Amino acid sequence: MRYEEFKALRLRVLQPEGVERFGIDAILLADFASRRLHKSDRLLDLGTGSGIVALLLLARGISYAAGVEIYPPAAEAARENARINSLPLEVFSGDLREELPFPEKSFDLAVANPPFFPAGSESPLPGRTLARSDRTCSFRDVTRAASRRLKNGGRFYAVYRPERLTDALCAMREEGIEPKRLRPAAHDAGKAPFLILIEGKKGAKPGLIFDPLLTLDGDEMREICAVRHFAM
Repeated sequence: MRYEEFKALRLRVLQPEGVERFGIDAILLADFASRRLHKSDRLLDLGTGSGIVALLLLARGISYAAGVEIYPPAAEAARENARINSLPLEVFSGDLREELPFPEKSFDLAVANPPFFPAGSESPLPGRTLARSDRTCSFRDVTRAASRRLKNGGRFYAVYRPERLTDALCAMREEGIEPKRLRPAAHDAGKAPFLILIEGKKGAKPGLIFDPLLTLDGDEMREICAVRHFAM
């Protein structure tokens, strides 16, 4: 059994075989969303996987998180991770495109690390296909689910590929979540971004700002990863 330990947050995350392992995109998404947290925030994690993003935000002090996960082994891993860390993550097995067991406008923020690749990027491993291919879950699907359940003024955070950014921003605006902040991430300052971190606000007026480039070889990235320790 593989796990990762976040010592500064006293958090241990199990990653069972057959469940898609989280990567740097999830770590960056959690850090991006954590900059504007309030203790009273209620979080909806759409496509929670093993629960990593929700758990990192709960460990930083928010009051409650609900996760939605379509792949049963991943949902069970998220429940186990919530249990071993004694954190209030409630995990629902189901399809975020269908009716969910939450009242509308009941969350302060929503996060999503949606599939990056278009249909046709399937893997022989079912968990990987669900995590990586938008055949069963598109960015628009995620945005629509978030918009329905966010309060007015609620925040939406996602991470996506630069080449598909136009699709993401159009989907957000059309679903009532205005794009407000973008941050590109690159391996170093001389390379093109490979990820875009996105913040939106439900019902907000237009107005988009860019944060400085985040480089994986920079001091800020070392600070982000200072809480992360690999273990087997």
